[in-house]
Amino acid sequence: MKKLVIMGNSSYSEMMKSYIMLTGFGKVIAYAVDGEFIEKDEIGGTPVISLEKLRDTYPAGEVSLIMGIGYAKMSEIRRKIFEKCKEWGYCFENFVHPTAIIAEDVTMGEGNNILEGVIVEVGSRIGNANLFFGGSLVAHGAVIGDYNTFSVKAVTAGHVTVKNHCFLGASSVVKDSVTLGNYVLLGAGAVGFKNLEPYSVVVPANSKILEGRKSIEFF
Repeated sequence: MKKLVIMGNSSYSEMMKSYIMLTGFGKVIAYAVDGEFIEKDEIGGTPVISLEKLRDTYPAGEVSLIMGIGYAKMSEIRRKIFEKCKEWGYCFENFVHPTAIIAEDVTMGEGNNILEGVIVEVGSRIGNANLFFGGSLVAHGAVIGDYNTFSVKAVTAGHVTVKNHCFLGASSVVKDSVTLGNYVLLGAGAVGFKNLEPYSVVVPANSKILEGRKSIEFF
């Protein structure tokens, strides 16, 4: 069974440990995080070590790494940790949940986490350290760069390009053949209906609460 160290010590890191245990993907032997962010020495019986001590405690070649860092600061922290660990010679595993459907010709880098029910269709390419939450879909011929986050049920249509550090909120949709530049943020339910420049922010039409009306009046 492969020995794994999860990068990070947040609730997302703990969630990834749960997925690894439930699917038999490997054995988590530690969490690793910058020393200044260590609040306790263990989480659920698993030790937390400083990133500075990672190489001495678990040298590259003896363990593989799992990306356990979320989307804070548009995934800048995720990028810095990934690049540092790669410089040190570590390999990141791609965690793919057994219920995900990945076409046979899809190419993928390292450090991607693909959770329940995710679909990646034929001809798509995925870079490094992307997070795909449950039910998200990457349609045929898409190109996904590095350090992107697809929240639950986020969808890209065919031949979409998502560059780097983008965040696609829950149930957001990107129209076919659209390109999202670096650091684009689509809010929950938003639609990327045209090419978007780097750092663009798209929000959906505001939901409206009908004052003075009750649900039982409708059905």
